[in-house]
Amino acid sequence: MRVIVSAAVLVAGMLSMNFAAAAGDAAAGEAVYNSACKMCHGSGMMGAPKVGDAKDWEARVAQGSAKLTQHSLEGFNEMPPRGACKFCSDEDIANAVAYMLSKLK
Repeated sequence: MRVIVSAAVLVAGMLSMNFAAAAGDAAAGEAVYNSACKMCHGSGMMGAPKVGDAKDWEARVAQGSAKLTQHSLEGFNEMPPRGACKFCSDEDIANAVAYMLSKLK
């Protein structure tokens, strides 16, 4: 019984951290975006959705920020995992996603 309760507490803690990371902090994400994401997401290079272009992001936004963060962490289509940002933490990636979503018109 004690093991089951401990496992449940561990899983609940991991889920709450995951939701927090998925939400991101847009203000903190601006620096990450400028240093690691802007090259592709500023120009639409390799099919990346351009920051501020609602049409580019429409289908992606419908998936939710948690899914967008997951794609950013794992890689998706032409984007490599973490957008090839080797120094970015999971939190940095979530913050960059939040920043880009905050710029939609």
